[in-house]
Amino acid sequence: MMQNLYTSNCVYMLTIFFLFSCSNHKNNSKLKLLNAYEIETYNSIEPSGLTEWDGKFYTVSDKHNSIYQLTFTKDRVILKPIIEISNASSDSFDFEGITHDDDFFYIVSEKHFQILKISKDGKQQNWIPSSNQLQDAGKDVGLFQTKNAYFEGICLLNKHEFLLAVERQPRGFINYNSQTNEIKAYQKDEPFYEYKKGRNPDFSGLSCDGGIFVLDRNAHMVSELKEINGILQEVKGYSYDDVMNMPKYQYKDKSFGQAEGLVVKGDKIYLLLDNNKNEFSNKPGNNNALFFELQK
Repeated sequence: MMQNLYTSNCVYMLTIFFLFSCSNHKNNSKLKLLNAYEIETYNSIEPSGLTEWDGKFYTVSDKHNSIYQLTFTKDRVILKPIIEISNASSDSFDFEGITHDDDFFYIVSEKHFQILKISKDGKQQNWIPSSNQLQDAGKDVGLFQTKNAYFEGICLLNKHEFLLAVERQPRGFINYNSQTNEIKAYQKDEPFYEYKKGRNPDFSGLSCDGGIFVLDRNAHMVSELKEINGILQEVKGYSYDDVMNMPKYQYKDKSFGQAEGLVVKGDKIYLLLDNNKNEFSNKPGNNNALFFELQK
């Protein structure tokens, strides 16, 4: 009797595992490349984060204190600085993500664990929250353990509620309500995909327009997220791995994923890559970044 019960339990667990694995496989699909552009970085700018406002795309740089508008030519993107960030020191704020509402840009600083709120004309600039609340909330649940692996993405869930992605080791999410000052932080480090040897699960860009999506950068996946029991969970994946393996888009150093900016609009997905000045494999001396327009 006990043996039969044990066998039944084993069969049940294996069935659940099999169905879960098949479900994950069925819920993943490949993205189709529509357009690709090199981003002129002038061996200096390292674009990080992406948002779309009234049909125009904007990004920031982790090495500069500006907001850039993306200007598209036939096969190139020019980064035009439109807002300079007020900064009394010569150091960069290490901006890693950008989003907006009807009136303001919001950019997250990995260095300061805060969000900079900036009016569209750049005249109003102030930090939220005003203290170390985001950093403290993350540390309380075991986030921010790895140097330079802190905030990597930001988006607005509604008028006052921000979602922030914590990069890796461990990765996780932080919800911040700027009206009530409530903060909810948690780890989300269990892998949803298989990774190449030497790569860890990590998050980068976020998009919250018509759904919540995150870049699972080291897996070359865009994940759709749903809240289940109060925690955001991956429920569907969109792969751009085939695009990254095209010879003309490969960089010499392929140790880790490079996509950092994400915008999802209907059936279109826009990716911005920060290649950290890494050269193309087939273009010696060319270390431009990349912008992809993809379709689900």
